[in-house]
Amino acid sequence: MQSIQQRERPPVRTAVLTAVTVMALLLGACTGESHSDDSGATVGAEGGEVSGKAGGQDVTVTVPREGARNGTEVEFQERPKVDTGLTDKHLGVAGLGAPVEISTTRGALTQGRVSLSYDSGKLPRGVTAKQIGIMVFDSDLGAWFPLLDAEADPRTHRVTGTAPHFSLFRTFFVEPGEKLLHMAGREIKLTVDAGTSVMGYFQKLITASAVAIVKDLFAVPPALNCDKPSATVVAEASTAVGDNSFSACADGDGKEVTLNMVNGVAYPIRLDRLPSGVTITGRDVLLGSGDSITVIRNVIWMTQGQKVIAGAKAGSVTVNEKMTTARLHGHMDGSAVAVDVLLGTLLAFMPALSADKKWIEGIAQKAVNSPSVKDGGAGLARATRMTVDDASTSRKVEGQPDVVSQFATLMGAGDCLLDSKDALSENGSAKERFESAVKAAQTCAKLALGQFKATEVIPALLDSLKLVPEIVQAQIAGISNVLTGGKHKLTSVFVDLSRFDSRATLKGNYQGTWQAHRRKIIIDEDGSGRYNWFPFLNYDDPSSDPPCVTAEPRGCEVRFRLTVTPAGATAEVTVSNDLEEWPIGHKVNVSSNAEAGTITFDTETNVDHGGGGSNEFCGPRATRYCGA
Repeated sequence: MQSIQQRERPPVRTAVLTAVTVMALLLGACTGESHSDDSGATVGAEGGEVSGKAGGQDVTVTVPREGARNGTEVEFQERPKVDTGLTDKHLGVAGLGAPVEISTTRGALTQGRVSLSYDSGKLPRGVTAKQIGIMVFDSDLGAWFPLLDAEADPRTHRVTGTAPHFSLFRTFFVEPGEKLLHMAGREIKLTVDAGTSVMGYFQKLITASAVAIVKDLFAVPPALNCDKPSATVVAEASTAVGDNSFSACADGDGKEVTLNMVNGVAYPIRLDRLPSGVTITGRDVLLGSGDSITVIRNVIWMTQGQKVIAGAKAGSVTVNEKMTTARLHGHMDGSAVAVDVLLGTLLAFMPALSADKKWIEGIAQKAVNSPSVKDGGAGLARATRMTVDDASTSRKVEGQPDVVSQFATLMGAGDCLLDSKDALSENGSAKERFESAVKAAQTCAKLALGQFKATEVIPALLDSLKLVPEIVQAQIAGISNVLTGGKHKLTSVFVDLSRFDSRATLKGNYQGTWQAHRRKIIIDEDGSGRYNWFPFLNYDDPSSDPPCVTAEPRGCEVRFRLTVTPAGATAEVTVSNDLEEWPIGHKVNVSSNAEAGTITFDTETNVDHGGGGSNEFCGPRATRYCGA
């Protein structure tokens, strides 16, 4: 419904009246006076004021000098079908009036202050003028932004703020009380009192979001898990200080083996660019992705051929058949903190990225196959361009979040941060690294948002934030033992990978003849083996002797098949003349001590049936006597 107040044109009775009307319009264009007749509300280069009604709201735009072209006609329309529910839920605010579109039918309007009336009867108890504001929609980004200088006048029931551009505007309020927001899989807790302004509320929101996301980097790690330990890849993790705070294991077999890693060193670890034969696949991007933050973070580092292992989740990379030997190196990295601060800052205004995890996962799956990733990842925007060109996903719904545009903005900010990562503090204390990372994130957030019309108001918000002290305080408290020389120290981590040769290992560590008291094991090069022993006899009760005592050839015998893996060897019984103790299919762990020249059959009881011996067997190069 057009709300510019148009009147029926009065009968034109004389040429003089017509001339006066034309002169009045021309003078208005030159002097900045505004008019509202059948041609619409008009303003000129000298500025002025245009007013109208839309959706039961009084709307006024105060235009400064040079804020419009001469003869600019402005109209106001209510847009009740614009859905703002997702944004309001994401930001924790409530709509107060229907969206109003301010547009021009002729000329151009570039600057001005927008004033909207509001119905105070719709405000809950406890809401003051400080909590009432105006939002503007940026169609390029597909997001609503608050006018941070907006002020409400409780006497006139109007709220006024500077418009960065002219499109959709709406009034909103922030209700005081305890709030629990869900942002990209993180719970954000906020407390709003009667003294909290709109500006102060969004400061709290961004700070709380960034702190919550960064804390993920320092949380308690899960247990390392490899469901199917690899028989082809050996992984040995270590740290420069010689502790066990970083662990890794190879999972699965075939052309691709997953290297699972758990970071327990109390701060984020970024791996250097992965060596030949080690890559990042879609599974590695989505592993443990209970939220879109993890997916986005992994996409950013995946395009650089790198991996960040946070403390809260296990990370993985993929080892392919090209790998023979490789060493992964990781270290504490300020840019890992910077990426998460950047996410926390931008996602406060990007509800589409916070809500549409499935779409983000789809981008991740496509991005890992991007040619630019395979060629070395020359930038996030380039690496992910193919994922946002699909017309079916790039439709823009007016007034609603645009996930494609928001993702492109985030990737551009990520490019900025990665371009500057070498300038981040990599030396000095953790506190200095955090401060450097947070400042870099703020800079890149401003650059990313600065390309959009509505976000000219955002740099002021970021400049006034207390992100640096909040982040530093939260994380220093979380890793105080790092700074105080406690259990954890600033250290590098390593994962050494090698291709496991089961045949060579069998031949070098297990093949041969092994002796112990009254026992002998012979293992052939193909893994087949024989285990012979003659147990001690119970002369008082011969019936208790195992049946194999009287077997021919005389003595007990088990035949087995030995399987060798990086985790050790297993002997599975294939033939037995002592089925009670050694049934067919029974498995026994076998370990080798190449340095001592021994192997050990890890049975529950010694095969001598109480004879006092051990299950250790000596080879020809054994340094001691075995089995007794």
